[in-house]
Amino acid sequence: MSSRPDDQKVAVLDAAAGCYLRLGAAKTTAADIAAAAGISRATLYRRFGSHESIFLAVLERESEAMAAEVQAHLSGIDDPAERLVESMMFSVGQIGSRPVHAAIFTGESAAWAAGRAIRMEALRRIGVAAVRPLLSDAMDSGVLSDEDVAGLVDWILRILLSYAAIPGPAELSPAAIRRQLTSWFLPAFERFMRP
Repeated sequence: MSSRPDDQKVAVLDAAAGCYLRLGAAKTTAADIAAAAGISRATLYRRFGSHESIFLAVLERESEAMAAEVQAHLSGIDDPAERLVESMMFSVGQIGSRPVHAAIFTGESAAWAAGRAIRMEALRRIGVAAVRPLLSDAMDSGVLSDEDVAGLVDWILRILLSYAAIPGPAELSPAAIRRQLTSWFLPAFERFMRP
């Protein structure tokens, strides 16, 4: 393993992601990650903290990469309501198709991972950065506060995690998810999106 701290961190996160792909996030241990990274478990704990800290760092790295893909996907979509629904649809699809996200949020690891992810400050920061521009008029006029936006982001994260981790009866098709979002979720936001 390289001696540079940034290189070591990347190597540990890569090792952890590989373990999640092979074993699942809930079954991966610190010993598995240390062995895959080529370091002792004591060194892993000393330099990188607990297995949960490493898990959260992997999820943050993967989620930031996915957020960049979402933004690129949304280029050219100007309507705030359409951007919101499309960003959620794209995110649900990405969670299922990105290998590390899929390993984390499907199968036996889903509940374990979702319980930790919903408390992640990094996911909330990513969510606020995406939602705030859609609600700028309501925020500028004082209709919505920062606390309101934080609550809305929490709701969005819970919806995304539920679609990803709990597929539901007959695993909802993308068309069914879009229908649910436009029929039930979007009306709660639209009154704040339109100037």
